[in-house]
Amino acid sequence: MNLNLPFGIPNLVLPRRNLAIKSISPASAAESKLFSTRSFILCMGTLVSVLVVYNLLIHHTAKNSQRRQLLAEIDRIPPDTDSLFLGNSLVEAGCDATSFRLAWTRNEQPVHPANIALGATSPVEHFLILKKALSHNLKLRFVIYGFFDDQLNAPVHGDWPDLVGNRALAYYFPDEAASMYAPGSSLKKWQLRLSNWLPMLSERSSLWGKVEMARRRLDEIGMPKHQTNRYGRVEDFSALEASDTAAFSQRCKAVVDKQMGFSLPIQKIIALSQEHGSKVILVEMPMPSRHRTVFYSSAAWIKLKSYVAKLAADKNLVVVSAADWLQDDANFEDATHLNADGAKLFSAKLSEKLSGLTANPPQMAQATDRPK
Repeated sequence: MNLNLPFGIPNLVLPRRNLAIKSISPASAAESKLFSTRSFILCMGTLVSVLVVYNLLIHHTAKNSQRRQLLAEIDRIPPDTDSLFLGNSLVEAGCDATSFRLAWTRNEQPVHPANIALGATSPVEHFLILKKALSHNLKLRFVIYGFFDDQLNAPVHGDWPDLVGNRALAYYFPDEAASMYAPGSSLKKWQLRLSNWLPMLSERSSLWGKVEMARRRLDEIGMPKHQTNRYGRVEDFSALEASDTAAFSQRCKAVVDKQMGFSLPIQKIIALSQEHGSKVILVEMPMPSRHRTVFYSSAAWIKLKSYVAKLAADKNLVVVSAADWLQDDANFEDATHLNADGAKLFSAKLSEKLSGLTANPPQMAQATDRPK
C-alpha cells in the first residue's frame, strides 16, 4: 500500500501482513472448556481438602485446651456438690476446695465444694460455666464468686480479637453469649454460630498458642530465662492490673458516677444462682501489698466498694472483703495470684467465715469485716 504523505515525506511502502485467522474446530473448543472445568474442580477440591485437614488439626489440638478440660470435669462433677467457686484465674488459683471443706466448722452440715473457675475469662464465660454446671441438677447452697477491682461492674466486650484462648468458650454457647455481648443482635448470634461450626475460627488460638510457646523457648536460648509459674510468665500477669492509679480511679469513679450497677452477665449469674436456691457470695479476692497500697487505698476504690455493698444488699447477697486477709506477700506467686500455700490459708479462712455466718443467717448481709 502506497501512502502519499504531506510535507515532502517520501512515500512509504508498508508490507502486507497475513491477517488470516486460524479457525478453531468445535471439538478443540469443547476440549479446552472441559480442561478449564477440570482445573477449577481440582483447585477447589484441593482447597477444600486443605481446609478440612486444617480444621481437623485445630479441632484435635483444642481437645486438650483448659476450657474443654473444664467442661469435661463439669460433666463428671459429683452429684452431692453443694458449693461452687466461680471466676477467673484468681479463683482458680486461690480457692482450694479441699481446704475449704476440711475447715468447715458446722459438722452437722458438711459442705461439698468444687472449683469451676477458669483463667483468662470474663463474667460472660463465668455465667456459661455456671449454667453448664447447673444443668446437672445440682442442689447448691453457695455460689462463691471471686472478683477484683471493678470486675463486677465493668462492661463486657466480645469482639473478634477478644474471643481467643479460654474466652473462646463463648463460641460453644453462641446464643447465650450473644445475648450478653450484644443484646438483641441477630448478627452477633450468627457470627458466633458460624464461628462455632468452623474450628479454624472458634479454636484459632489453640494451634497458635503452641507456636507462641515454641517461639518463646527459642527466644530464651542463650538468654536468662523468664520467671514462670503454673500459668506462664510471671510478667504477663502484671497486665491484669490497671496501668496506673489515675486510670484505676477513673474506672472506679465512672461506675459510681454513672450508677452502672452490676454488669449484665453478673446479673445473670446472680439470677440463675438464686433461681436454683443458692446463696451468692461475692468475695473480694486477696491481693498483694503493692496492689492494696497502690490501688485499694484510693478514695475512688473505697467509694466503689460502698456502692457494690449497696447493690449486693438490694439483691440479698453476701460480700466478703478479703483483699487484706493475707498480709505476707510470700503467699502470692505474682502480682495478683495466690500460690498453693496461700490458697490453702485463704480457703480455710473463707470456710470458717461462711460456716459461722450460716449459723447466724441474719448477719450474712454484713460479711464485710475481717476475720479475727
